[in-house]
Amino acid sequence: MKYVVYFFISLVIFLFQSAFGRYIDIAGVVPNIMLVFTVCAAYTGNSSKGFALGVLMGLFHDCFFGYYIGCNIFLYAMAGYTAGVLSQTLYKDNIATSTLFVAAATLFYNFGFFVLNILLKGYTDFAGYIYMRILPETVYNSIISLPIFYMAKALERKFETGPKREL
Repeated sequence: MKYVVYFFISLVIFLFQSAFGRYIDIAGVVPNIMLVFTVCAAYTGNSSKGFALGVLMGLFHDCFFGYYIGCNIFLYAMAGYTAGVLSQTLYKDNIATSTLFVAAATLFYNFGFFVLNILLKGYTDFAGYIYMRILPETVYNSIISLPIFYMAKALERKFETGPKREL
């Protein structure tokens, strides 16, 4: 059941980003809500969940927005997997760490996207790309990660398989 719920939520986030993304842009920069959800779910869950969500979100992104199949799948999956692995020894309820993970994943994703899609086409103004795209999107994704982190944490608690914790 939890896989169906995660698939449905992933589909809703993808549809929201594709339909309303242009309406929530600031200075031409749209938040990457799919990446933020992947990293937040991996942070509150584990590496296999991050990898699976990364593959799913990357597939959605490649099929509908990308030029090539595979680039975004790889970048999303690595961001989700890395967030899941690094979060295993951390306190899962810390929103500041989750926000830092989202910022790092955004930097990783945009750098990888630049190398795999833009640099190979001959565009070499990396400083301009940092200033116009990477830094604003990193800040925007970090802000957007706050409500998405609480949604991912609520989903993780709902589907927790171990014994219930008492507060």
